[in-house]
Amino acid sequence: MQCKACKSAYLQKLEGELTASVPGLDAIKIPPVYVSQNVLVCLDCGFAELLIPASQLKLLKTREAAPGS
Repeated sequence: MQCKACKSAYLQKLEGELTASVPGLDAIKIPPVYVSQNVLVCLDCGFAELLIPASQLKLLKTREAAPGS
């Protein structure tokens, strides 16, 4: 497998956490969506990619987050 940005083969799968929040002051009352999954990182250029699980993606689409998710 190669990096999509620099074509390096020096990739590492890492466990990662992401907090996705809706931007803007009007959205301050909407809790963030917490996502934990693997992140594929190029150790040469720093390019990273991940997939957000369908359950968390649905929360982002509806702009709501379940507490403690």
